[in-house]
Amino acid sequence: QRGMKFLVEMLPDADGKTLARGYILEIFSGHFELPELGPIGSNGLANPRDFLTPTASYDPTFPTERTFLVINKFGGEMFSYEQNHTPFDVVAFHGNYLPYKYDLRKFCCMNSVTYDHPDPSIYTVLTCPSNEPGVAVADFVVFPPRWCVMENSFRPPWFHRNTMSEYMGMIWGKYDAKTDGEGGFVPGGASLHQCMTPHGPDAETFENASNEKLTPKFFDQGLAFMFETTYLLRLSKFARFGSHRQLEYQRCWSSLKCNFDPNYDPMKDGSSADNVLEWRKESKTNTVNGSP
Repeated sequence: QRGMKFLVEMLPDADGKTLARGYILEIFSGHFELPELGPIGSNGLANPRDFLTPTASYDPTFPTERTFLVINKFGGEMFSYEQNHTPFDVVAFHGNYLPYKYDLRKFCCMNSVTYDHPDPSIYTVLTCPSNEPGVAVADFVVFPPRWCVMENSFRPPWFHRNTMSEYMGMIWGKYDAKTDGEGGFVPGGASLHQCMTPHGPDAETFENASNEKLTPKFFDQGLAFMFETTYLLRLSKFARFGSHRQLEYQRCWSSLKCNFDPNYDPMKDGSSADNVLEWRKESKTNTVNGSP
């Protein structure tokens, strides 16, 4: 939200500790807007009514002896200056360019109620469109607590490559496509998969999801998000050479087994069902006969 000043205050938690972490996305073309809902219709995802905007206000203690440090970014560089009066001195304004905030817990999630893992675009909170159809300057996507009920499916994100770059972060909890062990995803951490870089669930998640009994399940173990962009993201020196960097991230896939069988014939060895009703009928038959 260009040209707007905002204040970050470190407030103590219930234990008296002051801890804050966050992620910032800056775009250099266009503005964020709500995604087109298409077949979803008039309601769903991030509803306009849940976005909050402020009213004109000013600091009543003006003038004050307090010193304010104002940090400003201009031309790709950071600048700062001090002033002895509040920067929040808007008595009134005219126009519709406003700061806003949104509570991610209010996101109305969509998901598959039959089969397959849908494209993560169904989790888009805000998008900044580009001039090229199908890709965006930036998408802000969130993976909230939700029901997973897909049958006859691999429920986690499948292994894939994208035409867009994906930067993922963890706000709280754990990500359902990474385990807590080596290669896990922790709050405050991040991962980056650039354009056309193959990636997917780690080995343990793959094995668990491939063999688990597919009953309706509510995932409430974490809140992850993704910044997705059609551009390549260049890493800073802090990101590339910092001591916090996970140098062996790729090892989370090292124990994946080769499951390809060139002699497998899906018509002879697999299921002949090719739609939801036949899958369910076959599943009930196998259950009656004692099969898992």
